[in-house]
Amino acid sequence: MTDLVLDGLSNLRDVGGIPTPRGPVRHGVLLRSDSLASLTAAGRAALASGPVGYVVDMRSRGETEAMPGWPADAPHPRLVPLPMLEGSVQQLTTLPSLESIYRDLLAGAGEGFARTAALVAEGPEAVLVHCTAGKDRTGVATALVLLAVDADRDAVLTDYAASTGNLGGAWRDRMVAGIQRMGVELTPQVEALLVGTDPEGLDRVLGEVEAEHGSVLGYLRAHGLTDAQASALRERLVG
Repeated sequence: MTDLVLDGLSNLRDVGGIPTPRGPVRHGVLLRSDSLASLTAAGRAALASGPVGYVVDMRSRGETEAMPGWPADAPHPRLVPLPMLEGSVQQLTTLPSLESIYRDLLAGAGEGFARTAALVAEGPEAVLVHCTAGKDRTGVATALVLLAVDADRDAVLTDYAASTGNLGGAWRDRMVAGIQRMGVELTPQVEALLVGTDPEGLDRVLGEVEAEHGSVLGYLRAHGLTDAQASALRERLVG
């Protein structure tokens, strides 16, 4: 599935190939992207007929109302709404940094992250996780799932940071126009919120999780992932 193309998306990728002690993560199991609201008709048709079985939408209710994504009644793939970061763009911009957003996510969205890991574990079809940009909520979720199976940390952070290069140009311009219509000033902080990444900040926050729970897997277990699901997750992603 490394060559899956969904027309209209800017930040789509398969996380297969990331190294673990047992070999690389399998392709065609876990994909990540920006919002499916931007899919063209051709992109929607490709997704509907393709190998993705679940779409996990981590956007807030306000985001999904403003920009509807994958239909809730679509027979394939099935939509799983897991809203995170409820609130307006104006409220989000009061957070001082991406690192603070990640810390808040991990403090408040643990059940959603554990549910995402469980969906990946269930199989047999692929799971596509997305939010708006596909970098923050999606980036944290993907990092947790990969680190739960002992994926190489540097490779996970490198994959996370790849979003910055994917979100320039037309995607950035559309987002800037949208927030300006909402009356939000385009400050450097807002620019970072839109297209930036912070690998060092994410690494620090993940370290805090590991200090509290013993491991990323321990964090997911504390929020509902069962031992059976944890074993299935490893088997599904690595074998």
